[in-house]
Amino acid sequence: MTLPSTETILAAAGLLATALIWAVDRFLPGRKRIGYRVQMDTAIGMNPQAAHSVVQLRLLRADREISDATLALLRIENDGSKDIVRQDYQEPLTVDFAGRTIVGVEVPDSNPPNLAAMLTRNGGLRPDGSRLTLPRVPLNKRNHFKVLVLLSGAGTGERITLEGFLSGGRIVRNAQRRGPQPVSLALGSVFIILVGLLGGLQLSGSDSPPRSECASGRLTVTGSSAFARLTSLISTAYERQCPGAEITVTESASLTALQELNSLGGKAHSGAPARIAVSDGPAPHSFQQLRGQPAGVVIFSIVVNKNTGIHNLTLRQLRDIYAGKYRNWNQLNGNDQEIHFVSRTSNSGTRKVFEQKVLRGGTEPVASSDDCRNKDRIPSARFVNCELSSTDQLVAEVNRVPGAIGYGEMSAATKQPNVNRLLLDGGEPDIERVRQNTYPFWAVENFYTYGPPKDGSLTAKFLTYLSSDTAKNTMRTYGHVPCADLRARPNSPCAQP
Repeated sequence: MTLPSTETILAAAGLLATALIWAVDRFLPGRKRIGYRVQMDTAIGMNPQAAHSVVQLRLLRADREISDATLALLRIENDGSKDIVRQDYQEPLTVDFAGRTIVGVEVPDSNPPNLAAMLTRNGGLRPDGSRLTLPRVPLNKRNHFKVLVLLSGAGTGERITLEGFLSGGRIVRNAQRRGPQPVSLALGSVFIILVGLLGGLQLSGSDSPPRSECASGRLTVTGSSAFARLTSLISTAYERQCPGAEITVTESASLTALQELNSLGGKAHSGAPARIAVSDGPAPHSFQQLRGQPAGVVIFSIVVNKNTGIHNLTLRQLRDIYAGKYRNWNQLNGNDQEIHFVSRTSNSGTRKVFEQKVLRGGTEPVASSDDCRNKDRIPSARFVNCELSSTDQLVAEVNRVPGAIGYGEMSAATKQPNVNRLLLDGGEPDIERVRQNTYPFWAVENFYTYGPPKDGSLTAKFLTYLSSDTAKNTMRTYGHVPCADLRARPNSPCAQP
């Protein structure tokens, strides 16, 4: 019998070592691993000239033609040996489509099926330019989901990357499986995907006259800082669709906006822009002439600086913190950091919701600080507490000040690297928890006018536009729930104010 050569033995040993390394990496007990692969990345290949003999079609978004559209399909899966829970994500998963811009996103497939709903609930998929941030969803062993993304711009599948930080594990790019790969998509199939899955898109022929919801004139929308950015985006989309409309959006505290609207009433100077006031929650009963329309449910979060070492609080602990029972985070199993409060001003609708629904009638500590670090306003005060006029300012201060705690609308916390969005009683902010009355910190954003708006006016048309697909998709992107989606459901929070 001929013995194997040295080269053969070494080759076999190398193969065995490679297999062992792969097995240890993938199946070692306790190993957490998320794998991803790009299953499709292809140009839609729409050629208006070639299609002209059949029908002249253009792919539009916000009245802009997308001439360089591509579709990418990613599979993301738990291919390790241990289940992954929300707390394992030290940083959320983020997909980067380098060199391209995200136009729309859907989750066409998941295992288990309810994983897709968890990913898309409350605007959980957050596109921003070339990057798509995914919510922290639990992934049991062999769970997976697919993300279908419509993009504009040039790029390749090799430049698509998935980043994040997984406690006790890692994220890897898996090799593409062999087999038939889609090189191009039939035009009709593309249209079905774009219209059926990505509702913010339109298929259009030649330029059409203004739609029936258009009106011309000037309108000022002011109020809620929690909703201001979203209102501005919706207003811009309306202006693009209706060139005769001029809508100005300004940010102010909810109560201030309501007071201004009520004081103007029907006495505004001739030719002055019509006005809408946006409020977190209902207007005070004293404003009897104001008429409100619920637009969307805003879910708020408690936020803390990461140096606190805190990720979860019970409602009782939170109320005790604001009642002054605790002075240092180490009393709550956190780090040795003095508690600093960052609050909104007294005319803020968000603060009103926080005190009424979370503190249950309690109040925040006295405003003792201007710089949020020292008691420079009232040196004798027990706590450092500063008051700020907008959500973005508050979250920025929580990000800057070790030991800080505050609150704001849910998506605001994701913009700052040193801010944790807390679980309350072990649960995340969620519309289902709102409906089940197990999460208290939310409000309905109401759009108020002085009396009912005149039929056919820009004010009336814009209020109707808040229920359009464009407006609803924009709300979902920022984590808000359109009231148009909830009115027909049992226990809907979108009651008429």
